[in-house]
Amino acid sequence: MSILISDAHLERLFPAFVRLSASGMITSLGPSLTQHLDQNLVGSDFFQTFSVETPRKIQSADGLTDQREVTLLARVGTTEFRLRGIVLRDASGIWLLVGHVPDVNGQEDSFLLHMSDFSPADSSLDFLVAAHLRQGLLQDAKALVEELREKSEEAEELAHRDQLTGLKNRRGFFRRLDQFVAASRAQSTPFVVAVIDLDGFKPVNDIFGHAAGDQLLLQSGIRISRISGDDALVGRLGGDEFGIIIPNLQHEDDILKLGEEICKALAEPFEVKEGIARIGASIGFAAYPQAGDTPEILFERADYALYHSKQNNRGRPILFTDCHEREIRYQSSIEHGLLEARDEEFHLVYQPIIRSEDGMTVGVEALARWTSPSLGIIPPDTFIRIAEQTGSVCRLTRILLKKALKDAHAWKQPFDLSFNLSAVDISSPEAAEQLKQIVIASGFPPARLVFEITETAVMQDFERAMSCLCLFTEMGIRIALDDFGTGYSSLGYLQKMPINRLKIDRAFTRGLTTRHGTRSIMQSIVALCSNLNIDCVVEGVSNAAQARVLTEMGAPYQQGFFHSRAMTHAQLLAFLSSAGEQTALLATDCEAERKSA
Repeated sequence: MSILISDAHLERLFPAFVRLSASGMITSLGPSLTQHLDQNLVGSDFFQTFSVETPRKIQSADGLTDQREVTLLARVGTTEFRLRGIVLRDASGIWLLVGHVPDVNGQEDSFLLHMSDFSPADSSLDFLVAAHLRQGLLQDAKALVEELREKSEEAEELAHRDQLTGLKNRRGFFRRLDQFVAASRAQSTPFVVAVIDLDGFKPVNDIFGHAAGDQLLLQSGIRISRISGDDALVGRLGGDEFGIIIPNLQHEDDILKLGEEICKALAEPFEVKEGIARIGASIGFAAYPQAGDTPEILFERADYALYHSKQNNRGRPILFTDCHEREIRYQSSIEHGLLEARDEEFHLVYQPIIRSEDGMTVGVEALARWTSPSLGIIPPDTFIRIAEQTGSVCRLTRILLKKALKDAHAWKQPFDLSFNLSAVDISSPEAAEQLKQIVIASGFPPARLVFEITETAVMQDFERAMSCLCLFTEMGIRIALDDFGTGYSSLGYLQKMPINRLKIDRAFTRGLTTRHGTRSIMQSIVALCSNLNIDCVVEGVSNAAQARVLTEMGAPYQQGFFHSRAMTHAQLLAFLSSAGEQTALLATDCEAERKSA
């Protein structure tokens, strides 16, 4: 086939063209090629600038025959350019065509262009044009270019869209966040970034199945988008996490009001095929430029506010403020302190576990403490959480377990030692094996050791946690499920886990004497433990009335300030000694009774 195209439009079709004289001198050079080579080569010998292969090397203009595909190589400084194109010869000279097809108009003066073997390998645009040329379909290149532009935009949109919800995906969300920051920086306009996490989504998946979970995510995206408004950009960042970018929002009251509306909407029941599902949501906000002036910092601040909401005010919106900034700096100092801390900075205190029927001590729980030379006393919930986040918790566990086992050797009575493990400790077979070796090396009887874990720690990776727990139980170590009632509390999972003891969270103990419902729940859990033939320890016993009620309902063991506060090891030894020979005798009986069982 043949197409008539003017010289001017041929140059516009292929902005990387090179035009030569019959002798091989460069007479003109396309603008894009000039830009890439960063120099004007007009008047230069083509073969001294470019190396030409077909794949045989061509060293003269005679080798540039019409319709021939060639590869051009050029070096500029340390950069090597490799281009593919096609040769066109006419009476006026030699053309080498490489590159794009932005426009064409066949109405002007033109010459004959034969393109039956056209095959540049520069881009998808070139390939599509080649296909059209071969089929004789190229009637209007301008329409073709517009079609290609639309297809490119469509592909770009699909690459940045979440297939389930139709919202922006994580990649698309962060790309738009970059654009928002750039625009706001140039125009000094405010906007807000929000990160939303659905509370209780996993139990919906567990109860109704993943199809219901997908329906819930789709409906959640619709509710968030409706409330956020047409100007906002909503994205699904992954799992059950969503993000929002809201322009022209800057006042704290307006931000929190929007957050409360979203939380309220997501707390409404969801109708899924399998039934009615209920969840909640926590939201963190960060405002530009107060919370940060880069996409990375803004998102980190919003995510920190979300974390603060989930930890302290679940189901409510939190706006990142200067107070949170100080918390981050404090957290950073703790992270640095943990990395630099010496083993001797960490120590243990002990709290007795009491048998309800006679008030005798049957075991003690080891509790971690840290006194930093530079930071002072750091609350355990603070430094343990940060140690888990930074990956240094396994080191702390090893240090403290060795100290606890050494202290336990000094006890004259055969009390149990309860020791807390983190999620990281039971998610790594290597970490579990190290703990096993520490127990073996200590010489402490594994049957008197109880490892306490939490429901949330187990659920982070159930299969791997089960593998680690079985490693411990094979040694004879017992497993206690701590803070029971505050996590997933799935009886199905409880049945699968090698649990010897439940520790009922103090949240139930607080309302034991004032709320009939709380007392009924406690009674049910105590009965459940009895039916499953596992121990039951009630935490947070703070007064005689609570202790009496627990004893009456048959709760076997108690722990809390009413019986004893946490003590140093020296104080513990004095406490145990003051209990007298009766305590030792009863504890020995308890040990013998457990072995016989």
